[in-house]
Amino acid sequence: MKTAGQILNSARLEQKIELEQVAKDTKIRVEYLAFIESDAYSQLPNSTVAKGFIRNFAEFLHLHPDHILAVFRRDFLEDVRGQIVPRGLAAPVSSRFVWTPRLTLFTLILVVLIFFFTYLIYQYRMLSGPPSLLISEPQNGIVTTEEIITISGKTDPEATVSINDEKIVLFGGGKFSFRWKLSQKGEQTITIMAISKAGRTRSVSRTVIYR
Repeated sequence: MKTAGQILNSARLEQKIELEQVAKDTKIRVEYLAFIESDAYSQLPNSTVAKGFIRNFAEFLHLHPDHILAVFRRDFLEDVRGQIVPRGLAAPVSSRFVWTPRLTLFTLILVVLIFFFTYLIYQYRMLSGPPSLLISEPQNGIVTTEEIITISGKTDPEATVSINDEKIVLFGGGKFSFRWKLSQKGEQTITIMAISKAGRTRSVSRTVIYR
């Protein structure tokens, strides 16, 4: 399939017209006409100029300009820098991403909604579900010769914590660390329980062997 430049070149040669004559009658510089015939559109100022030159060239040769321009658009397009390149080497101008004030507003609204619904979900889980409870020490099954051990961990900031039904004070962020006196020698179980505002509970037990 011939390109727009090849069609124009063939028609000019068939009519035995020199480029200089075309340039004189169309007021298009000879080098620009040569660029068009060789499909070297990147040498032209821009896409608008190229299309105008092609139309005038086609009309001078008594060709249908819309047909020649359709062939041109089939094979070439304007890239993001405004240069004419073969189709497939660049995305069309119409596909450029343009950041607009409306898009900025939409993005801000979307971010606010995401934070709002995230907060609602967090609050719902805090109210409806049992609190989190992570015990960092002591390890389960630990053997110790010390009468006093440290019980520490973390739960939800709004929760309350008890150790064997004895309430303890939380630090900032739901952390706790408590010095616990073992009641007797041998194996014993320590139960740490976190209670949410809604009364939901989560408990963790640790077995300690005191020798």
